[in-house]
Amino acid sequence: MHNLAVKYAPKEPYLVVQWRMESVDPELLEDCAHSLVDVLSRLLHDSVLAANVTSVWFASDYPYPVAKHGPSQRRPELIAKSGTFRDFDTQHEDAVEILRSAFNKQGELGDWMLTDFADAIVPEKGGETELLHDSGVLAILDKLVSMKAALFVSGASRCSRRSSFTKQVVDARAEEGRQVGDSNLRNVVEVFG
Repeated sequence: MHNLAVKYAPKEPYLVVQWRMESVDPELLEDCAHSLVDVLSRLLHDSVLAANVTSVWFASDYPYPVAKHGPSQRRPELIAKSGTFRDFDTQHEDAVEILRSAFNKQGELGDWMLTDFADAIVPEKGGETELLHDSGVLAILDKLVSMKAALFVSGASRCSRRSSFTKQVVDARAEEGRQVGDSNLRNVVEVFG
């Protein structure tokens, strides 16, 4: 698993957004998305904190690739990232569109690339591609990628489902931050919402 996380994670310093939308009041999602964009803008426009960060990794239960696909392209295949997220609707899609729009060339985050595992996976022959469509495997890989990110952002309880995933990532990042050495970490966690 560690090798797969290294293979697909951005090679340069990167920021991870962990946003579990399951069980969040759909009426709050738009405000949460705007709050997330504000936090990302503040962090990424800090030239010291975000030095050499070019990618924002979206670790979420959102079931589609986060990169915007053109109008001529069909909607990508749904990739279940949670075995329990069943009430996905247009409000979730609208919230993610707010985030995507910020990363458009004219958007306030247009200098950075928004990506996730669905975008990073290059189809290959063999069992790896099949393995990378398993929601449990994707969750573990997102956790490993999150632990090594230069910057980590997660949602407050009104905007994101609380999970053991977040706690494990924050605990691992705090532990790495306490250790002496060449840690790539620039924060433990920043919260939006």
